[in-house]
Amino acid sequence: MSRPSVSSCPVKSFAPKLLAAALLSTLLAACDWKPFAQRETLPSGTIETDEAHVASRYGGRVEKIFAQEGDSLATGQSIVQLDAAELRARREQMAALLAELEAGPRKEEIAAAKADWEAISAELELAHADRKRSDELLARKTISETEHDRAVSRANALEKNVAAAKARHDLLLAGTRPERLAQARAQLAETDAQLREMTIAAPTNCVLEVLSVKPGDVLAPNREVATLLLTNHLWVRVFVPQSALGAIKLGDAAGVRADAFPGREFAGAVEQIGRAAEFTPRNVQTAAERIQQVFAVKVRMENPDGQLRAGMSVEVKFKDQ
Repeated sequence: MSRPSVSSCPVKSFAPKLLAAALLSTLLAACDWKPFAQRETLPSGTIETDEAHVASRYGGRVEKIFAQEGDSLATGQSIVQLDAAELRARREQMAALLAELEAGPRKEEIAAAKADWEAISAELELAHADRKRSDELLARKTISETEHDRAVSRANALEKNVAAAKARHDLLLAGTRPERLAQARAQLAETDAQLREMTIAAPTNCVLEVLSVKPGDVLAPNREVATLLLTNHLWVRVFVPQSALGAIKLGDAAGVRADAFPGREFAGAVEQIGRAAEFTPRNVQTAAERIQQVFAVKVRMENPDGQLRAGMSVEVKFKDQ
């Protein structure tokens, strides 16, 4: 049997394919390409922020509005002012009453009480003298027992009057009772609290998202006046598989990549890790992923420039990824 010639050998037909494969492998290695199954997949989510719904506990008529929707507010900055004319009048009344109680009795009142005490004391001395003479006259049978009893009764009554007058004088000298002062101060503090509720202010740095009232509106107690976005606390909740949970701890640093800012990574930190597994979180799409257990991880983000906003889509890269 004859051997095939060298020219008919199939080795030559594989040479171009081998060369192309080698070139492709070199190119992919230079580009750090990985098959789709091995590419880096980062958990994704949507930026969220805390909200505050502010209101007045007492209600009233809207008198002034100091801010509009979209305004950035600082801590304590006023948003809405409610009418409080009657509360201010009540506050002045309570303040005047407290000042009177703290001042105590006037010196003229104390002097008048002392004069009454001294006058009744003088009458008592005379009544004692009359009773003594009455005793002597009764012993000599000069007066009747009725006249003697009248003198004794008058002296006893004046003794009680003197004790009462002295007690009134001492009471004025002692001043106002501490319990009455405490009661007046409490009533004044209650009025001040109601007045503070008439001005609805920002509890912290925030953005006024929704303003629900207009001037002239009459609000019931606890009716919502505005919705505030607390932009100093931005966070995203992502879901990680249980195989990666052991490498994530509270306080770990994390990088946040926003679609709105390609190529930039924002600093973040793990704030909360779910205690229970979930099977179908909202950002899982494929059937292969839906059958895996995942855990929710809440990441707090730093936003010093104010560029991140609620609702942005982001990816989270943990330190060991």
